[in-house]
Amino acid sequence: MTHTPENRSAEGHSNKVHLTFDIDWAPDVSIDAIRKVINPRGIKATFFITHPSDIVSDLIADGHEIGIHPNFLPGSSQGDEPEKIIEYLLNIVPNARALRTHALVQSSPLFQRIFSSFPQLRYDLSLFMYKFPHIEPFSWSFGGTEFTRVNYNWEDDAAFFDNGFDWSKPFCPGPVSVYDFHPIHIHLNSSGSEHYDALKQAIQVPLTQVSEAEITQYQNNGEGARSFLEAMSASPNQHIDFEGLLCA
Repeated sequence: MTHTPENRSAEGHSNKVHLTFDIDWAPDVSIDAIRKVINPRGIKATFFITHPSDIVSDLIADGHEIGIHPNFLPGSSQGDEPEKIIEYLLNIVPNARALRTHALVQSSPLFQRIFSSFPQLRYDLSLFMYKFPHIEPFSWSFGGTEFTRVNYNWEDDAAFFDNGFDWSKPFCPGPVSVYDFHPIHIHLNSSGSEHYDALKQAIQVPLTQVSEAEITQYQNNGEGARSFLEAMSASPNQHIDFEGLLCA
């Protein structure tokens, strides 16, 4: 029998999954909404942070892996050059060892610059391959610098453009799958960009300061990112932590 992503999902227990979250300047109330779903089930995820917040210490206390989410795009609020951006984030989480770049900005010279300047950083998860069935950590070497890259194969805002994607049930692209969610999309239960776009147009403050009441006004009442996170969290799949992912 030829296995497809769909019948792999049906086998549930044979799949290993790791959940990751790009904070993307989400308000604490949105991050806390994630904790309420995964913590009671003992799921250990990876959170890539973008800014200082009291909830970071809560995530650390929960036992989650905390990485950094550097924004190298022009006008970044984190700094005006790569080293300053990384320093800004490592001041927030000094023990971070993994990163995923915002908007997946990357190049060999950029990575060589980062990982040679900050040897405590050892892992990158910026290689996105939607629905690709194989996840495997691999060694990257360039200009005398080495670190480990781990690809990932599902992201909520990519699924927005996946016509027919079923947000109501678990889905595993392969026997090992790595998911990327954004807290604001989970809070909005987004199934497309229109939910977030409407919120952005309405608010008068930075996203980090948006209240739960404001977010609730623009929530999707159907199936969406929150539905899928809940389905994945409750599924019989084997949830692995960051260390388990490196060994998987």
